Amino acid sequence: MTDATDAPTISVVVVNWNGGSTVAACLRSLADNPPSAPWEAILVDNASSDDSVERVRAELPWVRVIANDRNLGLAAANNQGLRASRAPFALISNPDVMYQPGSVDALHELLRRRERAVFAVARLRDADGTLQTSAGDLPTLREALIGRWLGRHAQRTEKSGFWWHGWDHDDEERIGHGGEACYLVRRSAVNEIGLQDERFVLDWEGVDWSARAYDAGWEIWFCPQAEVVHLGGVSLRQAPYRWVVLSHRGMYRYFRRRLPVAARPFVAAVIGARAGVKLAVAAVDAGLYDRAH
Repeated sequence: MTDATDAPTISVVVVNWNGGSTVAACLRSLADNPPSAPWEAILVDNASSDDSVERVRAELPWVRVIANDRNLGLAAANNQGLRASRAPFALISNPDVMYQPGSVDALHELLRRRERAVFAVARLRDADGTLQTSAGDLPTLREALIGRWLGRHAQRTEKSGFWWHGWDHDDEERIGHGGEACYLVRRSAVNEIGLQDERFVLDWEGVDWSARAYDAGWEIWFCPQAEVVHLGGVSLRQAPYRWVVLSHRGMYRYFRRRLPVAARPFVAAVIGARAGVKLAVAAVDAGLYDRAH
């Protein structure tokens, strides 16, 4: 959405896998509600077998498409988009996010105002307007193991725990990590902390990135003015077993580097058992993604 001679201020990176018409709707919502600054859009496709890439190319020729011949995983595809982008700020977006007026500008304004902020996280709502919990602390192993649903009951205050369930999301707040469906990234900070760890194939790459940013002295902020609709699970619902396995593998990888060597086999066994239970549930419960979130 910039002239060839313009240098974009914001690069939008969308990773897609069989997003169908939803990914085109996501990109179209950006064009309808664009940031004020010059911007570009990059779609990284992880070997979709539907017509989503062809649809984007035909209907939205201004989108730069990177089409992989195999599924490289989410972190690797995000990194592809970041390497291909040119702007000092990059918007990492799920393909099932629908942008609202001023949402990207609000994220951009926050990062410009807070010089130590590396990520600005959007406020997420379901299509029916229900607020999605999209802020929390960096997790303890216990919080990760009990999950979102039980975490609601174990939460001490409305702003404590892996996810801040019950918080109204009305205030600009420094957080440990945020919902990864939509967040703006400062490139100069990424140059310091590095790109996402591509060993995280699906899930936990954002938590790991946030922890590395925190360790390097950078900040993550929640931006209530940046409100978007997040449909949720458009790709994940198509492969629930793969999601369960890779999510738990990511969980173990995150904690492995933070655990004593002697504790790692025990934690691996516990996380593996948790994955087995969720796989069993997924076999009989088509709504596993929705209940988990």
